[in-house]
Amino acid sequence: MNTTNPFRFGLAWIVIAGVLAPLAGCGNAERGWPPAPPLEAQSAAQTTVSIGSVTAAPRPAGGWDATFRFVGPRSARSVSVAGSFNRWDREAMPLVREAGDLWTGTLVLGSGMHAYKFVVDGEHWIADPRNEDREPDNHGGFNSVLRLGALAGLRESSAKRGDGAIDAIGVEHDPARGQYWERLDDRRALVRIRTLARDVEEVELVIRNGDRTAMTLADEGRVFDLWEAQVTLPRRGSVEYSFVLTDGATRRSTARTVRTPADERGMFQTPDWAKDAVWYQVMVDRFRNGDRANDPPNAHPWTSDWFATADYEARSGESFYQSFVFRRLYGGDIAGLEQSLPYLRELGVNAIYLNPVFIAETHHKYDATNFLHIDPHYGAGAADDYAEIAAQEDLLDPQTWRWTKSDRVFLAFLRKAKAQGFRVILDGVFNHVGTAHPAFADVVKNGRGSRFADWFDVTSWTPFEYNGWGGFGGLPAFRKTRDGLASEALVRHIFDVTRRWMDPDGDGDPSDGIDGWRLDVPNEIPPQFWERWRAHVKSINPDAYITGEIWDRAETWLDGRHFDAVMNYEFSRPAIDWALFQRRKITASELDRRLRELRLAYPWAATLVMQNLVGSHDTDRVASMALNPDRLYDQENRIQDNGPNYSNAKPDAVCYQRVRLLLLLQMTYVGAPMIWYGDEVGMWGADDPTCRKPMLWKDLEPYANPHENFVMEDHRAFYQRAIALRNAHGALRRGAIRTLLTDDFADVWAFVRSDDAEHVLVALNGSVNPRAARIPVGEGLPGRWRVVFSTPTSTADAAQHAEGADVSADAGGVVTLEIPPYSGVVLRSGRK
Repeated sequence: MNTTNPFRFGLAWIVIAGVLAPLAGCGNAERGWPPAPPLEAQSAAQTTVSIGSVTAAPRPAGGWDATFRFVGPRSARSVSVAGSFNRWDREAMPLVREAGDLWTGTLVLGSGMHAYKFVVDGEHWIADPRNEDREPDNHGGFNSVLRLGALAGLRESSAKRGDGAIDAIGVEHDPARGQYWERLDDRRALVRIRTLARDVEEVELVIRNGDRTAMTLADEGRVFDLWEAQVTLPRRGSVEYSFVLTDGATRRSTARTVRTPADERGMFQTPDWAKDAVWYQVMVDRFRNGDRANDPPNAHPWTSDWFATADYEARSGESFYQSFVFRRLYGGDIAGLEQSLPYLRELGVNAIYLNPVFIAETHHKYDATNFLHIDPHYGAGAADDYAEIAAQEDLLDPQTWRWTKSDRVFLAFLRKAKAQGFRVILDGVFNHVGTAHPAFADVVKNGRGSRFADWFDVTSWTPFEYNGWGGFGGLPAFRKTRDGLASEALVRHIFDVTRRWMDPDGDGDPSDGIDGWRLDVPNEIPPQFWERWRAHVKSINPDAYITGEIWDRAETWLDGRHFDAVMNYEFSRPAIDWALFQRRKITASELDRRLRELRLAYPWAATLVMQNLVGSHDTDRVASMALNPDRLYDQENRIQDNGPNYSNAKPDAVCYQRVRLLLLLQMTYVGAPMIWYGDEVGMWGADDPTCRKPMLWKDLEPYANPHENFVMEDHRAFYQRAIALRNAHGALRRGAIRTLLTDDFADVWAFVRSDDAEHVLVALNGSVNPRAARIPVGEGLPGRWRVVFSTPTSTADAAQHAEGADVSADAGGVVTLEIPPYSGVVLRSGRK
């Protein structure tokens, strides 16, 4: 973490690569440098503070020496501190055992708010028992919060515009962070500066020997304002610039110099195709059975009652949740997926994310037996030659690796899918494997003498004990150091596996391989590994897509060195809180604020390709979220443990109406929407296992309980329409976004997406009542529009806004739209 911020308390100018191109209509800035009297830093005296189990002492050069003390259980073998300051890496900050059960350690932290927990024995996460300052951890518990510095405890700025006072303590600009400096391409950069909220009236970006550019207010919060401007970069040379802050009669410039490298550092490039993606997530065993010859033993009947007990399950003596349902295999396979490509094309999706497909014992395949081969039950079945081939392979020597019949089934599917315009990514589970993995089996057999002894997190050789992911013994975890995976041989193996599936024929042309990876629990591995791995992936295919399973804010992962995107659960939360909640429903302005803050936190290149999901294999179904509202996201939704009061009934019509509102938001917002298989046909259910029912197919009807289990044709048709809307308008996929209206009383949110060809206006009604929304479009937007999406209705007013109808702004530049309950209207206007 950067503990000496180069622009907090005043920065004078920055050197960037090249001389900025002249900006028309701006005055020359060289009459004096700096361009205004420097803003004087306000140095508030810092004193040692004690918060909970932490004592923090200020450092002369900036930052804090934070000493953590934790009294652990007598049986504890290790204690560490994980938090927002180290990407929640349980290995990064180990504490040292002092006298008795006291564990201590010191690290350097910057000023600000830090969330943290103590981790005992690598698996027990414990909030600081002595710190009452907490926040939800999005996993049903709490993180402890440590606030350091004068701003950390500030809940709202007391500054007033126009009073002539500018407070230096709120001024911040750090070009090392994407929030403040982002190269958009080789000639343009986006530059931002932070001030206290409502503290200044104007901000200018001033170029030495160049021009002045008025910055716009990008975000106005309770504590801080964020100002931004785009600048054009030259091809060579360097330039200095500063910021001039104006409030009333007071004009001040920032005070110190920062240099940025004279190269393209900071230009975050993501795959261009991913901006146009509409993702569809598939768990293969549950999607479609296309070849019964490869079915596993006791393949569960596809159309049977989900909660009914089969004869073979009854003989186990177990109950549904404890735990035969988790061992069910339904026989879904690659053949079924291939047969369904026309269905997916008709739906409108063009990118497929597959849950793990490598050989494993479970339905979900996160317990890999071998990264080299596709599961035979997904491919060739009993005719597969896995055992014969695996017996001749050396995991450490790629020259010995061969393709099984099941591998070839997958590669044939891949060719057909890509020929039809689909992109395909695989789930990369590089943190752990299953107990049947040959490397782990060799360690169990040979102990310290195994060639793979340094691969796994073995805690005791006699008796043999090891750490499994999440405490599960069936998922032995790889051993880590502070710099990544502990075994360089394991790193090479993963790199070779990566190349194998990205360039199967090894000819240097990746067109026959997968298009990228979704990474499972990547935060469990220190980020240095992912830096190396990303460079390896991009060397094979610069256009490959990398997305990570990160459940919280992901700034540190989206810096151009790690991932292109993440599964955007931080989008899911506010979107669901607005569209599906009832008693705890947030307002339209709160939705707008939270999504805006998220956009500003990430590079724009990442925002455009984020996987904007609402549910997945790890959550309850979105329709069931609507039936069970007002719960923290992915909390109290597992009937067998944390959600005994969760309703598993089929949602009613109003629930599905609210889901459609959420989908319309998903398809019109910035980022690449992702659908969990079956949501489009109305599937419902609590979290794992019930969110993983077998797919509903029209040609397999009737299912058990046919009054509930059937393809909802109207629901699927709405999905098709909403996806088609996104696919038809480049502005919805790549365009900028600007809020036009947040009406909290009416519960209406309206925004416009714009690119060089068109403006697309989206108006969403989150209310149970129809609304007449008055949307201002006067500033820089046209007055004439055409309806391109609406919800059919019988009311006369709303019928005026049927698709194809023309809509015009009134003399005041206001467009009035009649929007049905839980619905939206979308307008388009061309720029030419």
